[in-house]
Amino acid sequence: MIFNQFSFLFVFLPIILTLVFYLPTRKYRVELLFVGSVIFYGISGFEHAAVLLAGILCVYFFSARSSGKPTPVAFAISVVVPLLALIYYKYSGFIVGGILQLDDGSFEGSSTFSLFRSVVLPAGISFFTFQLISFSIDKFSGQIRSSTKFFEFALYISFFPQLVAGPILRFHQVEEAIKRLPQFIPSIDDITAAISFICFGLALKVLLADNLGVAIEPMVAEPAGLAALGAWFVVFSYSFQIYFDFFGYSLIAIGLGRLFGFAFPNNFLRPYEALNPRDFWRRWHVTLSYWIRDYLYLPLGGNRRYRINILIVFAIVGLWHGAGWSFVFWGLYHAALVILYRQMQPIWDFVPRLLQATITFTLVSLGWLFFVYDFGEAYVFLKSLFGAGNGSILNPTVAMWLLLLMSAAACFMGRYEQWAIMKTDRRLVSYSYTAALAALFVATLLFVSNSQPFIYFRF
Repeated sequence: MIFNQFSFLFVFLPIILTLVFYLPTRKYRVELLFVGSVIFYGISGFEHAAVLLAGILCVYFFSARSSGKPTPVAFAISVVVPLLALIYYKYSGFIVGGILQLDDGSFEGSSTFSLFRSVVLPAGISFFTFQLISFSIDKFSGQIRSSTKFFEFALYISFFPQLVAGPILRFHQVEEAIKRLPQFIPSIDDITAAISFICFGLALKVLLADNLGVAIEPMVAEPAGLAALGAWFVVFSYSFQIYFDFFGYSLIAIGLGRLFGFAFPNNFLRPYEALNPRDFWRRWHVTLSYWIRDYLYLPLGGNRRYRINILIVFAIVGLWHGAGWSFVFWGLYHAALVILYRQMQPIWDFVPRLLQATITFTLVSLGWLFFVYDFGEAYVFLKSLFGAGNGSILNPTVAMWLLLLMSAAACFMGRYEQWAIMKTDRRLVSYSYTAALAALFVATLLFVSNSQPFIYFRF
């Protein structure tokens, strides 16, 4: 089940809200939300839910239930088991075919390693695996000192608003919200902010991200047939598409969490306004950046081995996004940008701020090509990008350029988090805002039936 479905908006969400807040089951709210979250996830497949539950049970038994620091063996098990599940489901084919070269890479017409051919990647396994691992590390390091009740821990891992695509949460960020859930009653401010977040997120996903995807789909499929202008259109359109797709999900997650008393952190801090590559990673997918910093970069030695550690962690970030060499290259590409900025920081910072942001946005947008193409296709596309394609077909229409312009305005002018929590006593402004939000929601609903799954579900 996904947020941009009628079944979620008008069946699942009303039912879970009714069960949690309107039935005499207040003391069982944590349990109800956990069961509801498993059902939400399990609709996509029984095996997916089984993987999630197995990870929860493993980490709880070997780590969370302990009143003190777990033993080194228990800690190792609570980290290794979820990690092995992630490797099997997400990377087994890549390891066998792409690294060990024991298969032709297509998994067609061969009986070798058939075990890996029917593996279906559980949606969002990278996200909840990172939460399982971070809890185990925090428990072993003493940051979590007391035992945790099973359903409280299970809800932390499985809570449906952030289960599939984040934000990646630390236990301390939601512990109090989980404990006070039985007594929580959403205020008017909570409800209005939640509705705003959800409406904005759905609109960005359905009206912008999905329409951008439809617009560039035939162009992406024929990279050799693009003129330079059309290729640049694809670069920036896909950059906005993946941003609005993920940002839209994050806004919906914040809104849904607020309905239940959870204050999720903002996962995006206007990343396309970043002035340099390092600044970009402080703004894009913020909870992943902090996770990588705290659990990989700093333990590796941090700035003491700056270049090596940057290369290592960004290669891992690339693999986290996808099992393929193009994702590894994407990670190393960003590592190179960050290292390059460090080397030429005095010169870069001297450039006018608007030019800094433009260069950063363009370099980041070019990098997204490796989410779309393998190396051969990327080479063909880059030839078209610099005028060496045949340029005979698939030029963007006026309507497509207008869509790109609207997307740019929505990206650089929108202040969705601020608008969602805006308070005012001015009746006219309040009525106008409510009417605009209602119109936006109705317009979004007209296109929901054609909406696509969120891009980051595959990660």
